[in-house]
Amino acid sequence: MSWNRTSISILIAVITLGLILPFIGMSHLFDWDEVNFAEAAREMLVTGEFTYVQINFKPFWEKPPLFIWMQALSMSAFGITEFAARFPNAICGALTLVILFNIGSNLVSKKFGILWVLVFAGSMLPQFYFRTGIIDPWFNLFIFTGIHLIIKSTRNQALSRRELILSAVVISLAVMTKGPTAIGLVGICCAAYFLINFRKHNWRLGDPFLYTSLVLILGFSWFLLEILRGHAYVVYEFIDYHVRLFSKSEAGHGQPFFYHPLVLLVGCFPMSLFLIFRWFNKIDEKEEVAHYAKWMAILFWVVLVVFSIVKTKIVHYSSLTYFPMSFMAALTIHHLIEGKWKFRPVHQIALMMFIALLGSAFTLAGMLDTLKEPLLNLLKNDALAYGNFSQHVPDLWFEPFIGFSFMVFGMGSVFLITIGRSEKGVYGLFGTTLITVWLLSVFIAPKIDKYTQTSLFDFYREKGSAVYFHPLAYRSYAHLFYPKRQQIPQEVDDELKWMILDKVDKPVYFVSRLQDLETTMGFFPQLKEIERKGGYVILERTDEGYPFLGER
Repeated sequence: MSWNRTSISILIAVITLGLILPFIGMSHLFDWDEVNFAEAAREMLVTGEFTYVQINFKPFWEKPPLFIWMQALSMSAFGITEFAARFPNAICGALTLVILFNIGSNLVSKKFGILWVLVFAGSMLPQFYFRTGIIDPWFNLFIFTGIHLIIKSTRNQALSRRELILSAVVISLAVMTKGPTAIGLVGICCAAYFLINFRKHNWRLGDPFLYTSLVLILGFSWFLLEILRGHAYVVYEFIDYHVRLFSKSEAGHGQPFFYHPLVLLVGCFPMSLFLIFRWFNKIDEKEEVAHYAKWMAILFWVVLVVFSIVKTKIVHYSSLTYFPMSFMAALTIHHLIEGKWKFRPVHQIALMMFIALLGSAFTLAGMLDTLKEPLLNLLKNDALAYGNFSQHVPDLWFEPFIGFSFMVFGMGSVFLITIGRSEKGVYGLFGTTLITVWLLSVFIAPKIDKYTQTSLFDFYREKGSAVYFHPLAYRSYAHLFYPKRQQIPQEVDDELKWMILDKVDKPVYFVSRLQDLETTMGFFPQLKEIERKGGYVILERTDEGYPFLGER
C-alpha cells in the first residue's frame, strides 16, 4: 500500500493526539508559568473582559492575549481544568509535526519528512513541551512558519511578495502571542542572511517596508486597541517589562552564559549530538536543501546567542532552536542512512555515554521514595525541597525500569547503527526516546507533582473561594487558580495589608515557604501556623473570628 502525503499527515496528527491528550490532565499545572497563563484565561471567563490580560483581576502587562484566548476557548469547552489549559499545545504539537512532515517531503522526500518528525518528537524537551500549558510552542511555531515562508521567498533572485506577505501575517500572530521578541529574532535572522547573500538577489526597496509595515500594523493592533480604550499604561508597562528581561535578571532567573547551550545539549538528546556530528562532517547538499540549511543555521545561532546574552534565562527561552536543530540532525541521519556519512567510534561512544547518564537519572527518578534518606541528606540545606521530598509518595514497582529500558534499547539501537544497520538503529534510538519521554510524562511527572505541589494545591481546592489565600515572600499564581479566586472588594488598594490588618469578608490563609518562616513570623507576629504542606507552611490571623466588611 502506498500512502500519500495527506494520509500520512492525518496519521501523524492522530498518533500525536493519541499519545498526548489522554494524559495531559494527570498532574497539576506547574507554578508559575503554566498556572500564570491558565489563571489569566480563567479570569477572562469570569469577567468577560477579553481585550486584555488580567491576573488577580488587575491588568497584567507581561503577555499579549492570543494564547490566553486559546486557553479561554478551551476552558469554555472543557471546564477550568489542567486538561483545558494544556489542550491548545496538544493541538500545536499535532500541527507542528504535520507541518514538518510536509516541508520535509517537499524539500527532500516523504521519507525525509517522516524522519524529521521522528527526530523532533523523539528528542526529549521538544515532545515534553507539547504536554504543557506554556506559550512557547505556539510562539515558536508561528516564528518558524514565518521564517519558512521567507526562505521560500528568497529561493530566487527576486523576492516573492506572496510569501513575504504570508510571512508577515504569521509573524504578527507571534507578536500577538508573546510580544515584539518575534520581530527582533526574525529581523536579526533576515539581516544576517542579507549580509551573507547581498549579491545573490535583486532587492526591491519596497519589500522590507511592506513586510515591516504589515507586521507592525497587524501584530500591534492589540496594543493600538488598548491605547484607544484608555489603557496606554498597559502598553508602556509591557514594553518596560520586555526591556527588563533583556537588560537584567527577572524573578531570580539569572543564569551563566553557557546555560542555554547546556540545556540544549542535554535536554534535546539525541538530536543535539547528531547536530554536533554534522558540524564535523560537512556534506554537499543540493541547492534548495543547502539554501534551507543556511537559514536554519542562522536561526539556530541567532536564538542561541541572543538568549545567552539576555540576562533572564529560562529553559524554554531557547526552545525555538528545536526547529533548526531537528532539521540539521535529520539531514545528518538522512546522509547516514544513504551511506554518505560514516558513523565512527567517537560517535558511538558519545551516544552511549549520554544514554548511560540519562538512563541512570531516569532510573533514580523512579526510585525517589526508595532512595529517600540519601536524597534528604543532599537536600538538608534547602528547607523547601527537604520539606517537599520528606513526604511519602510510593514508587510504583515498574518505574525504575523506565530508565533501565531506555539504556538497554538505546544502546542496542546505537549498536545497530555501528554494525551498519543504520535505519533500524536510528528509528530504534529516537523511538526509544519518544516512548521514554511519554512514560516519564505519564508516571514520573505526576510523582514530582505530588512531592512538590499536590498537598498545597489540593488544600487550595478544598477551601475554594470561601476563603482568601496569599503567599508571603515568594511569587505564585496557584493561590488564585486552584481556589478559583473571586475579585476582592474594589476599594482595596494594598491587598496584603488589607488581609493582614483590616476587616475582611472571608477567612484568610497565608502561605510561607519553610526557609522563610522565621522571617515571616518576625514581620507578622499576629499570624499562627496551623499546618504544613510539604515545604510550605499554612498560617492564619490570630484575631478572634473574622469581622465582616458589612459591619463597618
